[in-house]
Amino acid sequence: MRAAGIVGVAFNLPFHGVPYYLGAEALLARLAELDMILQLQVQNTDLLEFLPLIEKYPVRLLIDHCGRPDIAAGPRGEAFQALLTLGQTGRAAVKLSGHIKFSHTSYPFQDTWPFIQALVDAFTPDNCVWGSDWPFLRAPERVDYGPLLRLLEYLLPDAADRRKVLWHTPRRLFGFGGTDNMCA
Repeated sequence: MRAAGIVGVAFNLPFHGVPYYLGAEALLARLAELDMILQLQVQNTDLLEFLPLIEKYPVRLLIDHCGRPDIAAGPRGEAFQALLTLGQTGRAAVKLSGHIKFSHTSYPFQDTWPFIQALVDAFTPDNCVWGSDWPFLRAPERVDYGPLLRLLEYLLPDAADRRKVLWHTPRRLFGFGGTDNMCA
């Protein structure tokens, strides 16, 4: 599977619901054994419900769309705090993406900024990757790739941090090869 570029599997808890994945213990054990990634899309309190299962297995984690936190609960919300704790374990990374999926405002999604800053602080740029979320399925408004990339320049003003998030971290996580000449 690795030779074909497969580095893990994705669980979409908001789409299927947490109970759908609760029988996946054998798969999580196998992913851990193979040192593969479980990409986990959660929203609101899904992580709290699923956490006991992923705590049983040392599978590497990639949390999609900033964990889609509950804006109303704020960065001190229980589920978001659990996500930040995962960031400190060293076995998890987070995608800084999907702002439109949890923001209550339009671009530039300012209500998400405290969450993103907390994620970068907890996970560090060494465990953050950027994603555009293209092709922007079910987006309630028009989303363009360019403004999202410019937003990252604002949220991560340090060029070295952006270089990690845009190149070094995804290269390490996903096993990308090639030369190291990407501009940030």
